[in-house]
Amino acid sequence: MGITDDFKKELPRLYPRLHRAMSAYLAGSDLDPEDITQEAFLKAYRSVGKFKGESGFYTWIYSIARNLCIDHFRKQKNEPDKSSIPVDEFEIESDEFKSADKREEILLLRKAIAQLPELLRTVVIMKTVDGLTYPEISEILDVNEQTIKNRMFRARKELAGILKKMGVDQI
Repeated sequence: MGITDDFKKELPRLYPRLHRAMSAYLAGSDLDPEDITQEAFLKAYRSVGKFKGESGFYTWIYSIARNLCIDHFRKQKNEPDKSSIPVDEFEIESDEFKSADKREEILLLRKAIAQLPELLRTVVIMKTVDGLTYPEISEILDVNEQTIKNRMFRARKELAGILKKMGVDQI
């Protein structure tokens, strides 16, 4: 069984996961998560021979999808408008926010995440929406793991401040 067969076998598991991540990542932009997800898988399939196996298929394809988004944003010179992010469109499944199991609390958390600067929002989405590990995020963003941890720490601190301004003491 070759790498192409392995890739095809993983597709049913990877596709919904990447689509969910792209829905969160692209929230508020005019880009369609379905289009980006399909484009990423097509690009990955065409390049599967170049896959070195130094990472998992998912981190590899996530990097492809994220780079596609960045390319589209550069072309449009358009960072997602935080004020228009549809907060109902992404799920938060991380253990870190398990206490936010009530619908209203989750909605407030989504609104708070939408207000984070893009750099911090990206790390929060990768960690909390997609459940990636610090090493996986580090690999995708091509930034050292300690930097990712520092960004997550700053994001949590900013989220706490945003939530406090919203009148929420603790989620």
